[in-house]
Amino acid sequence: MSQTLLIEDQQSWDRAAVALASEPLLALDTESNSLYAYQEQVCLIQISAGEDIFLLDPLAVTDLSALGSLLANPSITIVAHGSDYDVRCLHRDYGFTVRSLFDTELAARFLGLPRTNLSSVLEGILGVGIPKSRALQTSDWGRRPLSQPAMDYAAGDVQYLPKLAGDLQGRLATLRRLDWVTEECQRLERVRQSPPDPPETAMLRVKGSSRLGPRDLAVLKELFLFREEEARRMDCPPFRVLTNEALLTLAGSPDLDLHQVRGLPGGIARRSGGLIREAIQRGKSGPELLRPARARDNPWGPESNARLRSLKGWRTRQGASLDLDPALIWPAASLERLALHWNGSAAQYLDGGAHEVRDWQRREFSQELQTALVQAYEAEDGGSA
Repeated sequence: MSQTLLIEDQQSWDRAAVALASEPLLALDTESNSLYAYQEQVCLIQISAGEDIFLLDPLAVTDLSALGSLLANPSITIVAHGSDYDVRCLHRDYGFTVRSLFDTELAARFLGLPRTNLSSVLEGILGVGIPKSRALQTSDWGRRPLSQPAMDYAAGDVQYLPKLAGDLQGRLATLRRLDWVTEECQRLERVRQSPPDPPETAMLRVKGSSRLGPRDLAVLKELFLFREEEARRMDCPPFRVLTNEALLTLAGSPDLDLHQVRGLPGGIARRSGGLIREAIQRGKSGPELLRPARARDNPWGPESNARLRSLKGWRTRQGASLDLDPALIWPAASLERLALHWNGSAAQYLDGGAHEVRDWQRREFSQELQTALVQAYEAEDGGSA
């Protein structure tokens, strides 16, 4: 019978960490407050070991160095599902790195499962159902005390991961794909949080901003800067101050009544309406803003596009034969480079030392890719003859 232990003090964590250090495998998950804070942070760390589940409260336990040692211990397998976010957050908040990672979501993808969220994989592989509450999934994990439903939800995310990992590893080994997943997991261990782009760059990625003119872009910039400052002051995500929809609406129609703007909460309009109007006025009276010019050189022509279609067709056929997502077979960026620049050399078809091409992909598909490349270029020569 498994038990769930909530760890809210240093002494309890120190004792638990000593016991966990002798475990060969630990299941891991985290919960953060990204929907409720300007600067998100890890608010709960779930660890499963054997029959026990530990809910570690990092807001109450100040010294987590023992956790860093556990995660970095190469003799302890760390099992997680969709661990990209967890690895980034643990390194961002604590400087922790993970070794010997096994990601069950990745494993499910390499088994060709059609749905790889945790609930679907557990149901399909182990026949286990776990309740998933949307309300709890999007709740504020920084609030205390934690409710019993919240703790049950958090525990469910790691309860079955050890058994699931064993089953998936066995299936992967049978298909001779375990080393593929191992390499992918090693790459996951190295992912890191990227620093945020400056507002002048980030605002240009707001969907729909490409339709704005120079004056509208100037207004958008000032509203974007206001939103960042207000979100920082209120300690909330920027979208809770102004949604992207509201930014675009006000940039394009700056004289619109604030209460008619969708995506602008009424409380913000009442409390900060004056500041919003000031930002709009700065944008209207300041210099216009020109979107950075894009490079006009377009290397793609009919021949290179035909080569790329041929290579993608090869990748699709490979994926179908292995019952895998074609994107796992070979990276699209590499296929694009090969379609544009391959010079016929045996070395270049491997795409040199391209970072995105995995070693397992080179081992498994280099010969087939060479054949596909030759056929693509021969087809072009035959068509032009």
